[in-house]
Amino acid sequence: MQKSNLTILAASMIVLLSLIPLASAQPRTVVSESTDISIIDAYYADLDGDNCEDDIKILLEFKFPTDDSVRVDLNIWIELPSGLTYNVRVSVYRAPAQSILNIDGLNMATESGWYTVTMLASVMGTGNGKYYITDQLIFDPPTGAGPGLPDVKAYF
Repeated sequence: MQKSNLTILAASMIVLLSLIPLASAQPRTVVSESTDISIIDAYYADLDGDNCEDDIKILLEFKFPTDDSVRVDLNIWIELPSGLTYNVRVSVYRAPAQSILNIDGLNMATESGWYTVTMLASVMGTGNGKYYITDQLIFDPPTGAGPGLPDVKAYF
């Protein structure tokens, strides 16, 4: 009986030793409720000058504690009342510590009802590994649709 306990102990040690390198090799990833990046507003307007208020302006505020070089990959989903969803991806290299990122969704406000803007930001280079920030905002643009194909512009 003592020999079988020793065999079980040895097998357990081998399994644990084989798992330790796998656990330590994984990068640190956390979903954060941080305020480093947040959606501060989303609304409709005529941003492209086509005389139709069918464009969506999304404002993201960056509030990093230092000016250290940070890379931010943003995934933005704009869901229309019908369920049609536009996905926008923006990568910012060397993100400014304190700034507002403008994202213009041209010709996207084509339905009446409540629109949902959802953000998933992947932040790298802060000394804390990689972490994720999520945020969401819901707003109601007017009815009607304008001319043109959907397009996106992002700028500080």
